Amino acid sequence: MKKKILTATTLVTVALFAAACGSQTGDAPQTADVEESTADTAGTEETNVGMANPWRDCTEEEATQYTVNGFKAPEGATNVRWSLMEAADPNTLPGTMVQLTYDLDNAEITAREQSVSGEEITDISGAYYDWTVSNEGTLANWAGGYMPFKSYRYVGDNEYVDLILWFDIETGYAYSVCAQAPDLDGFDIQAVAEQMYDPEKQEWASIPDDESEENPEYTGEAIEEYAEDVAPSIDISGCDTFTQIVDKKLEDGMGYANASLLDTDVLLVSSGVFDDLEGGYNAIDAAVFEYKDGVPFEVGKICSGGTAYPISVNNGYLYTGSNHWICKYAMADDKLMIMERASVEYDTDGNGTYHYESEDGGDYSSIDSAEAEKIFDDLMSEMFDGEIVAFNKVSR
Repeated sequence: MKKKILTATTLVTVALFAAACGSQTGDAPQTADVEESTADTAGTEETNVGMANPWRDCTEEEATQYTVNGFKAPEGATNVRWSLMEAADPNTLPGTMVQLTYDLDNAEITAREQSVSGEEITDISGAYYDWTVSNEGTLANWAGGYMPFKSYRYVGDNEYVDLILWFDIETGYAYSVCAQAPDLDGFDIQAVAEQMYDPEKQEWASIPDDESEENPEYTGEAIEEYAEDVAPSIDISGCDTFTQIVDKKLEDGMGYANASLLDTDVLLVSSGVFDDLEGGYNAIDAAVFEYKDGVPFEVGKICSGGTAYPISVNNGYLYTGSNHWICKYAMADDKLMIMERASVEYDTDGNGTYHYESEDGGDYSSIDSAEAEKIFDDLMSEMFDGEIVAFNKVSR
């Protein structure tokens, strides 16, 4: 089920490099594929005179609409400016790039966030240098303090450049923070990235707190509520068939797919799709419909935590997931329910506690963390051994 890892994005132009931190030539880590070489920017400068600037200024509130786990300017930042480079197609990857620039400690900072294809760190900075040193580690704050990063420093005759990159596998968003100054001795790019974490912009910030002591963010109720927020709400009145829903109700860029859940044929409708890198489309959210009394009827909504976990089917069951939870859905009494859910939460020392829930009517209160972890791994294997649901993209 796993797709070939892609560390490249194709939405790169000479104008983008010019707007990036430094826009210097050289070898970049995990760099994006480009349609033309950037090894000689001087040679392309003249040919690109008059090109339209792909960036436009925006407010922080507008920028937040294009991100999932967004960042903020750290304390002490000055000359703060937000901008966007909008995607040619908002329903495919790579998505709209958000950029934040500011000054801090005599350094010019450029931070970027963009949804991309692939499952590992991707360089979206546009900063190309022959890096002097590199480092790897884990960011505090981001992903509960367990976000892997790669960082680089360039030391030139008249300038220093620091770059830090990370990738949120749950959401499919890549990040970069680049700092440039005549001297960055003592400057800590990792600390800057950690200070840019904004809890109010994180994916789960809008989900109400749960009074349960058992892993509140990832309870079945919280996941169902999140699915209600992200999956499309469609008024199917007047539609007698799945085909009529697709033809009459779906908007440009949405996706749809047919699937068989045990003995029930269903229609899945997603708010959008992403390229599966093999000529097709996948999705991470869907409203699910079946036929009841001969007409379409909504039975529920589902979601995953990011593009690394596309909706899949295995032996008649639907699966969604994230780094922290996995859900197995089944049809029962004209309702799509979470048949099994396993999740994990980490303490400040990185120790994981696993939880398990089921709606099959059984008593699982005696299941401890070790047994729940085994179920978590088993469910994750079932999802990845299953078939990714192939969606059709609506084009109006």
